[in-house]
Amino acid sequence: MIAKDHKSGGVRLTIKPYTSTTTIIMSSDWCTIESDPGVFTSLIESFGVEGVEMEELWSLDDAALATIGNTPVHGLVFLFKWVQQMEATDTRPVCTPEETPETLFFAKQVITNACATQALLSMVLNADVKTGDMLSNFKSFTLAFDPEMRGEAIGNAQEIRDAHNSFGRRDDPFIREQDKHLSSPDDEAFHFVAFIPFEGKVYELDGLKKGPILVGDAEDGSMSGISASWLGVARKAVQDRIQRYGAAEIKFNLMAMVQDKRIPIREALEKAAESGSDNSSEADDLRAQLMALEEKREQWKIENDRRKHNYIPFVLELLKAMAKSGKLPEITKKASENYAEKKRKMSQGGGSKGI
Repeated sequence: MIAKDHKSGGVRLTIKPYTSTTTIIMSSDWCTIESDPGVFTSLIESFGVEGVEMEELWSLDDAALATIGNTPVHGLVFLFKWVQQMEATDTRPVCTPEETPETLFFAKQVITNACATQALLSMVLNADVKTGDMLSNFKSFTLAFDPEMRGEAIGNAQEIRDAHNSFGRRDDPFIREQDKHLSSPDDEAFHFVAFIPFEGKVYELDGLKKGPILVGDAEDGSMSGISASWLGVARKAVQDRIQRYGAAEIKFNLMAMVQDKRIPIREALEKAAESGSDNSSEADDLRAQLMALEEKREQWKIENDRRKHNYIPFVLELLKAMAKSGKLPEITKKASENYAEKKRKMSQGGGSKGI
């Protein structure tokens, strides 16, 4: 998440880990998923996209953006708390159909719980990446659609919905019951939007808007590293939104869609092998970097498997064992007290729901 710092009269953005679900209005057709680079990378790969990954950004200053390296940055996904009154006062002009580039993909969000997937699609379908047959055919099929029909098409795309829902736990009665719950006015809501460079300009793509928002010009048109002017334009838009919140609000999350970092390392190792320098210290360093990235991918897989696993049978057996041992009444009492305290705190500071 991004925390605001008003030191030295300026704005410095420091991003800390924050995980949220992506609920807008409850729906049993689309599950809630977490804001996590491992989840999002696996999700876009399940769409058939190749050669990219999601990377969490911990800050928006030049030093932090430099950690991305000189790899192409195809887009940004920004998570923030959605406040109805704040959105109602957003006076930024929205591009009309005539002002929107003909080949820019923008879809209205008409499906609940789908804002994360929709933000990812907004990046992927407007980027120069390998999208795979499924998304290529989907984009071609919806090319003549208006934004609302495109949103409906996303909701009716079985493969997209199945990929999205694969990150939810199946046969979990507690989640199913939660999906039936209607949000109260005190619940917090969170929403995803995408920022992309497109034909020399920078756009914010928010499925809750009527159209794209032109954020500014990207003079050099580059997508690489901190020299990419579009990142500076997008950064300003993110900062402007954050400044509209109170100083105590820190629940933000920002991720970039970048080239799969294993690709340039593998290419460098191939060149080293061809030149006969694959036993050099530089090649050893590259192999160590590649191993670390592969381990990160493996950890993502483990975490995603845990997210999808249904722990209810295990919990039921654990409760039976505690009841048999006579420990269940004491643990239940303590849990009830903790829940009552948590509920009291939430009633004082508002609930926490996703958008």
